[in-house]
Amino acid sequence: MKLFQTVCKTFADWERWVSDSRLYEYDQLTIFVSSLSPSFRMQVERYVQHHLPQAQLLPMIGDASEHAIICALVFDDYRANMDEMRQKMKLSEQYYRSLFEHNPDIVYSTDLEGNFTSVNPAFERVFGYKADEILHTNSLDYIKKEDIPRVRRYFYRALKGKVQQYNLEIPSKSGEVYLLQIKNVPIIVDGKKVGIYGIGRDITEQKRAEEHIKYIAYHDIDTGLPNRLQFTNIVKNAIDNFKMVNGTIGHYGGDEILKQMAERIKNVLPKGAHIGRFGGDKFSLLLTKQTDVQTVVEWAKKLLQHIASPIVYEEKEFFLTASVGVSFYPTDGVDAQSLLKNADTAVNRAKQKGGNSVKLYATKMNEQVMYRVELERYLRKALEKSECFLVYQPLLDLMTGKIIGSEALLRWKHPKIGLVSPLDFIPIAEEIGFIHDLGRWVLTEACMQTKKWHDLGFDSLMISVNVSATQFQHPTFFEDVQQALKQSQLPAHCLHLELTESSMLRNMYYSIHVMKKLQQLGVHVSIDDFGTGYSSLSYLKDLPINTLKIDRSFIYQLHKDRSDIAIVKSIITMGHGLCLKVVAEGVETDEQMKLLKRLKCHYAQGYAIFKPLSAEQFEQQVLQGNVVIQ
Repeated sequence: MKLFQTVCKTFADWERWVSDSRLYEYDQLTIFVSSLSPSFRMQVERYVQHHLPQAQLLPMIGDASEHAIICALVFDDYRANMDEMRQKMKLSEQYYRSLFEHNPDIVYSTDLEGNFTSVNPAFERVFGYKADEILHTNSLDYIKKEDIPRVRRYFYRALKGKVQQYNLEIPSKSGEVYLLQIKNVPIIVDGKKVGIYGIGRDITEQKRAEEHIKYIAYHDIDTGLPNRLQFTNIVKNAIDNFKMVNGTIGHYGGDEILKQMAERIKNVLPKGAHIGRFGGDKFSLLLTKQTDVQTVVEWAKKLLQHIASPIVYEEKEFFLTASVGVSFYPTDGVDAQSLLKNADTAVNRAKQKGGNSVKLYATKMNEQVMYRVELERYLRKALEKSECFLVYQPLLDLMTGKIIGSEALLRWKHPKIGLVSPLDFIPIAEEIGFIHDLGRWVLTEACMQTKKWHDLGFDSLMISVNVSATQFQHPTFFEDVQQALKQSQLPAHCLHLELTESSMLRNMYYSIHVMKKLQQLGVHVSIDDFGTGYSSLSYLKDLPINTLKIDRSFIYQLHKDRSDIAIVKSIITMGHGLCLKVVAEGVETDEQMKLLKRLKCHYAQGYAIFKPLSAEQFEQQVLQGNVVIQ
């Protein structure tokens, strides 16, 4: 038990005494007060009620005077606990600072955008930058350009909670390049990810020593020529038609052509690659740099094209084709023998498919990679070749039964595969940076088409366009919107942009800034797939938006699942309360549509109303038909 006492002349004296004694830190206390003037007592009682609710206020026996005598009895040791907790926190912080500042490895932290928020002395020592030079700048500015996509992938995986470890070459301020083994872990505060920690170990000298040992192990010491063990990560090449050549011009001629073929292959080898021949018409290649699956497959296809060029021998042209089999270390083997054997198996598969093709040892990887490589190769030229087009899904006003506009949906007709799902090609477009060109084209095309309909007399039609997270965060996005409106002459209020919650929350302050500029321009902003992302109401009330789009997953079982009805009803009610329009997407039955009307949802779209239509079909079936749906 502790006793505090004082004499107060004014109420300000009372407040200062409470603060200095830190009475608000105690759980149980009783305050005795001598007789006061009515106004002074009322002020004290009100203060205790609001600021010291845990205190009991009792009168002190004694005569009234112009001074108030005040005593406080404390019945617990909470203050001591607080002091002990502060001491532990201070000690914990000292441990952390010691680990941070005296760590021989580089340690740094970034925010959600990859901007440096701290670097330790080892970081400054290795790279030559002072902390005040580098803090609040973007970490991607300090690495090689070709490494940015890879490092960005590791960054976002770390933010998802997966610890990432990888090797990275980083130039110092002086230009010297260091090889570091980096580990990224998420920074979590109050359950939310606010950035990442990076820990890097300098393995430059270690790597040089390893390379020297590897060179000795894989080369003949006397001559410096490759030995058999060098071929650990093999692209196995078999010249399919060579036996036919031998039969036509004899073994001597076959050997001459074999020499030409070897020279041809050597001339197109990438850096860090080695070639060997193990006998017959088989060559083995070792690729040591840029050995990701996609790069290897693309290079192997170019190799096939070089091999397929005609070979001239004794004024005659010979056309050869090859089969390429690929095995990867360590997924397809951890030693030379298993890698060679598996590459040979892959070559045989390529031959069985008719030759002149590339096959990976892992069949599933084979299919996925070849499909992706094919898509990426054609996607880059899809706009040039007019393979992309838009379809328009009508948007229904549930109260009037009239079509008020449409949502523009991107489609791509691949010249070989046919129609490709946006779920397949949009992620590729984002990864290779093509999404910005694609997004600008969609925005302009949708605005131009809608303006054509306005010119036909349907000048109240609006158009809704989806915007990817990558596209929205791009610095030129607002100018792209302005340009699309200027070029099409479409009124800004007729353009609605649909953003996902994740795209807005990726950089909240920047997102709100852009959204406000869009609204000042007159453009409407919608949250797409509402309910599937963060759905934070604290964010929602601050976002400058016009519309909520309920995700189709809540509409699918709406007429059967009471929980879905409750969720949809809550979203609609919230929309009305925030003065937002609400759209239900994925409406497929009349029953769903009737239920949405009863719930007072504003708009709906889905197969129960119209499937996505081409521009011509939209004019014929919707505009000229004067459709009214009840």
